[in-house]
Amino acid sequence: MKKLLVKAGSSCLRLAYHFCRLFPVQNRIVCISRQSDEAPLDFQLIANYCCARTPPITAILLPKQLRSPVTYLPEMLRQVYYIATSKAVVLDSYCIVVSLLGSSIEAPVVQIWHALGNMKKAGYTALSDSSEEGRDPRLANLLHMHEGYNAIAISSLSFSRDFAAVFNADPSIIFEAPLPRADLLTSADGRSRARKMFFDNHPDLKGKQVIVYCPTFRRSPSPDANRAIKALVGEIDYSRYALIYKPHPVDTLTIEDSRLTVLVNHDPDPLFVADYVVSDYSTVIYEAGLLNIPVFLYAYDWDSYREKRGLNIDLEHDVPTLFTQDPRLIVEAIENNDFDANAYKAFTQRNVALPAQGTCTEHLCEHILALAENR
Repeated sequence: MKKLLVKAGSSCLRLAYHFCRLFPVQNRIVCISRQSDEAPLDFQLIANYCCARTPPITAILLPKQLRSPVTYLPEMLRQVYYIATSKAVVLDSYCIVVSLLGSSIEAPVVQIWHALGNMKKAGYTALSDSSEEGRDPRLANLLHMHEGYNAIAISSLSFSRDFAAVFNADPSIIFEAPLPRADLLTSADGRSRARKMFFDNHPDLKGKQVIVYCPTFRRSPSPDANRAIKALVGEIDYSRYALIYKPHPVDTLTIEDSRLTVLVNHDPDPLFVADYVVSDYSTVIYEAGLLNIPVFLYAYDWDSYREKRGLNIDLEHDVPTLFTQDPRLIVEAIENNDFDANAYKAFTQRNVALPAQGTCTEHLCEHILALAENR
């Protein structure tokens, strides 16, 4: 039944696409995301650059989280129209419409993914019939997951093989271009403005060193997650430190503790005010590295997580920082400033290759627009 529904849906999408191709192609690109209902920061920066360049080009942003196939259908038709009438298509995640239309799409399709650096297995490297964190291989093949890309941007060619496997793609279409948000992370002026905005909204955190805890998203959270976070909260000296909990945008785990500042929807990102970052298996460790913030890894569910979800790097040995299941050791490392900044900087540079000239935003956008002009 699923196969018949997908075939019927694919046929309908192709009919809609060919109808929309009757309309003229506009001087614009379209950026599609299903990460959230708000435009991702990277898309906003792409839009700002395209608008300000000479000659300018419009960027249409279509963020919409997929909660139900029925309610998502109107959004898919909207995507079809803009894909058919734009010069290029930019994605930061899997897009059903692009994968089902595949080679029918005449505009170049560029996948920029949504994370800096290299970390967990994803896409075709995370297919599993049984894993709680993996994808169903039958459904992935049925929906032609990650097909139809003309180019794939990654933040360092040092892990191009890993991402070629993730997308089941020819390595020749992969190019090096860190995400636009790397520009904000490496800008002293941008960080200063972000810090001021944050403390204007949270004046109670001024005067203390800020620890930001930002764990990765777990599709099936460990039964010990609540206990582990409470254990970390209990180790902090709140006369000296403020602890901010920054959960993943789609995480449902809630922690109630008056000593803890929980930020779900926030602007600007609390990383800009962090003096220390505590994470685990999240690519936020590269963002913190670009900000030159000490990072510590709280791997309370390491044994179970690495079985559920494979990783492309050996976090326990390849990341030059403390890796532990004991929150007390993390707090001791923070209090003693036990962190090798030079080693961590080299690690970050291997995973996020900043361009020698120009900005990350410029480098990525001009590559996309060059592909559009050469079609």
